Amino acid sequence: MKKFVVMYRVPVDVMKKWREETPEQERKAQDEKLGKEMGEWIGKHKNSIVDMGLPLGKNTRMTMSGAKPETNDLNFYQVIEAESVDDVVAMFKDNPHMQIPDAYLDIMEVPHMRM
Repeated sequence: MKKFVVMYRVPVDVMKKWREETPEQERKAQDEKLGKEMGEWIGKHKNSIVDMGLPLGKNTRMTMSGAKPETNDLNFYQVIEAESVDDVVAMFKDNPHMQIPDAYLDIMEVPHMRM
């Protein structure tokens, strides 16, 4: 089996628009619905999930010239075990994250390192 890191992403402008234009009560209801659906999806695929992952918070970008806050579109990560990237794609077709407008996933195989 191979391991894959899956990065959940939503464009910054989509999130900003949602926060600005969606009433607080509706945002809470949508968050609860997504959380419930994600829990069900995780339960369905728990045998393939190596690391449940974590939400990703505010970003600080560090370069040789310093560090500063930087907005990005990374929301969450998970580590999945599967035979192939095609298997991961098939697994995520019904992932509730994909219901978010313009949401996408980056799926990256973790290469085996010999140390």
